[in-house]
Amino acid sequence: MKRPNPNIFYTQPTFRADSPDIAKAKGQTDWTLETPGIRLRLAIDYYRFEAFANERDRNARCGPTAHEDVRYAPAKMKDLRHNGISLDDIACGYDIDHPDFERVVSPLFDAAMRRLIGEVVNDPDTTGEELASTEVIIARARYSIVAKSVGEWIKFPISAMAVFEKGDRDVIDRTIAWLENRLELTASPLLFGAPPN
Repeated sequence: MKRPNPNIFYTQPTFRADSPDIAKAKGQTDWTLETPGIRLRLAIDYYRFEAFANERDRNARCGPTAHEDVRYAPAKMKDLRHNGISLDDIACGYDIDHPDFERVVSPLFDAAMRRLIGEVVNDPDTTGEELASTEVIIARARYSIVAKSVGEWIKFPISAMAVFEKGDRDVIDRTIAWLENRLELTASPLLFGAPPN
């Protein structure tokens, strides 16, 4: 489990304990999108600890989110340790247009790719085209990377989804292009143990 960088500033999502969603969902065992409480349950998975290059940027992102029962608060390394947070559980707080974007997102992307390649090599799902998948959350939009078997090749299509936060389509498209470019540089045959040509 790769540890977060102590020189980066973090925010922590907090969830309102007396949310009407939670009260309605007590005792519920069958979950559908129409089930009371599902929105907060989705939010708990959607909102993650976020990383920023400096305290000013971190503080600017604290406060309410698009979900009425979720807020962000400053987080310290002890908060990450207390919650068992590793690089796999951290989102990039910046969008692609921020000057510190690459500095913050690069280790998060690398951790996601190590996870994806590890799944493909060690425990591939060979029942279909999809071998494994991972995700990176950037500026509260979720970017999914899938390892797909296409004949003798493995392709890595990337998709994006903004559930609670309103995503700018242009920013999302440019972020996907950045991820695709970074993926081309990262998904070398050497990662799979193949000899170079």
